[in-house]
Amino acid sequence: MPRRKNKELIELAMDIGGEEAVEIIKALEKKGEATDEELAEMTGIRVNTVRKILYALYDHQLAEFRRTRDKETGWYYYYWHLETKRLPEIIRARKMQELKKLKQMLEEETSEIYYHCGTPGHPKLTFDEALEYEFQCPICGKMLQQYDNTKIVEDLKKRIAQLEKELGIKK
Repeated sequence: MPRRKNKELIELAMDIGGEEAVEIIKALEKKGEATDEELAEMTGIRVNTVRKILYALYDHQLAEFRRTRDKETGWYYYYWHLETKRLPEIIRARKMQELKKLKQMLEEETSEIYYHCGTPGHPKLTFDEALEYEFQCPICGKMLQQYDNTKIVEDLKKRIAQLEKELGIKK
């Protein structure tokens, strides 16, 4: 698997199931095809967790399985493998989703004037909300000041431009 594709797959696995999903992806890359029990043994992750992650990868179309039946016991065995043919489509769809969310956040940040007391963790209020509280913080009672969100707006615009460039929407 090419290095860039591998990096994207690892990032996606991290988003889906964290470090454990990354370990399972690496084990599947090494082994090619494995049962959930084999993966649990290889990674040291509990079988139930391995199954949960495999199903999450399956839901994201990153893993497939083939089912075989043991003639003696009648039990089914599932052999899992990575399915990366659709990885570029999946990554593009996720970036489009992120772009949509960022544009919505930018719209919210630029359409409102916000007020804040200056204490980290306290809410940032819209003008109408601040008016309701008579421009006093609902938590600490400090006077609310107009919140400068210029940096947030700039960061959102940069990330939007970067995503649009990656997606080929704008040059």
